[in-house]
Amino acid sequence: MAKPEYDVIVVGAGFGGSSCAGLLAKRGLKVLLLDKNSRAGGKAVTLSKKGFTHTPWVIISAPVVGSLLEVVLKELGVESKVKLVSPSNPDSVYRTPSGKYVSMPQMPPGGMNPDVLFDWLGLKKEEREEALKLFTELIAMSPQDIDTLHDISLQQWLSRYNAPRPLYSFFVSLMCDGMFVIPVDALAASEAVRTIQDMILRSGGLFCQGGIGRVAEAYAEAVESNGSKVIMRSRVKKITVEKGRVTGVVTEKGSFKAPIVISNAGIQPTVLKLVGEEHFDQGYVNYVKELVPSMGFMGARYFLSKKVTDAAYGVIFSNETPWSLERFIKAKSGDFPKEFVVYYECPTNYDPHAAPRGKHILMTGFWCPADPQMTAAQKKKWWDKGEEIIFKVFPNMPKYIEAKEGYSTREVSALARDQVLPGQGGECIGIGQIVGQCAKYKPSPKSPIQGLFYVGTDAGGYGVGVHQAVDSGINVANMVYRYHQMHKSLK
Repeated sequence: MAKPEYDVIVVGAGFGGSSCAGLLAKRGLKVLLLDKNSRAGGKAVTLSKKGFTHTPWVIISAPVVGSLLEVVLKELGVESKVKLVSPSNPDSVYRTPSGKYVSMPQMPPGGMNPDVLFDWLGLKKEEREEALKLFTELIAMSPQDIDTLHDISLQQWLSRYNAPRPLYSFFVSLMCDGMFVIPVDALAASEAVRTIQDMILRSGGLFCQGGIGRVAEAYAEAVESNGSKVIMRSRVKKITVEKGRVTGVVTEKGSFKAPIVISNAGIQPTVLKLVGEEHFDQGYVNYVKELVPSMGFMGARYFLSKKVTDAAYGVIFSNETPWSLERFIKAKSGDFPKEFVVYYECPTNYDPHAAPRGKHILMTGFWCPADPQMTAAQKKKWWDKGEEIIFKVFPNMPKYIEAKEGYSTREVSALARDQVLPGQGGECIGIGQIVGQCAKYKPSPKSPIQGLFYVGTDAGGYGVGVHQAVDSGINVANMVYRYHQMHKSLK
């Protein structure tokens, strides 16, 4: 039998795949990293066009202090290739019940001051005792306490407190709706509380000059600097399996052999398309089909002749914006809400080289159905509402727009995971945030097929977006390295 060409093949150079591949190459394995796109980064890839540099959509990473993105950069010895930044000027905006938009005040150094927060949200004196109880107990929860919350939603946990509506909206709309893109009554409380703690105690808003995708590119560069190989623009068409074990992959640029394949393409596309249902037990196939991904994300990129804010990022929310399953189902069916939460990011406010001199970028993002097949009319309805809200906060913005580009779930799916099930494929995050699917219930990174693993936000990690993917990359790299060493010891 011919010796395999590689020890490990990693399918997909998103943050999970690129970090995992880099770590395994650093530890001496012969790795092949493949991706269908021209640059590493997956959904968070850096885009460059006409002098503008930005991500495809609003991407804000957290936490800042102790970020795993930086941990992996240092372990791979490529931290000098990346300049991580953490702007101290977010401008989250709360629409008061009277209709006034009020910007979040600057928090004092060292964390979030509850009194300043409560003043901003307009909490009455009689509301503050219960608000402070919620705030302090959330921050003080131990890992053991959090482990008791796997089986309830964040909404159920918050209902234990008589939380004032503005504070409820702050936790749900400003934090969780953007971090998980899962309705509050489906989001697992354990996942939410742990991540909110990180945001409050270790801050949020980590960016990278040149786009956050530069981090994944540095991870991929470490693959090659450690003697392994990266092939971009190489779509994987098939993961080959013989007698219950992986043997390699078939790509547009040829076939490659390895006894271990790690897929960053998503658990559902991997099982149902790249490998094929016939190689799995029907019970496992049914389990994979029933996994529920996050909702979709869409918005617009505005190219401006003049700056409309000094903030690097922000959130526009009100007492009415928290998403619930019922509210989202109604919106999806055409019963559209009067308002919803809108996130925005201004790359030119944290990266002076993100645009030609004197030009600026502002990108918006908001929830939508995850279906990449949304019609033009459906997309326009969501885009128009998002634009209506952002223009209320920045009324002078329309006259500075030189160009704009809408993005939708079609672009999400094209950059990341293929659609294999109806209504899915354009999900913002992936799988693993809802009750019954996260923490101890999260899909295992190890598949039932020998040598096949998953990496990314579908399995093996926790946290916000790219942080969750990198956490998975670290965990799966450790798992695969042990697997490789144990099987090597038997030969």
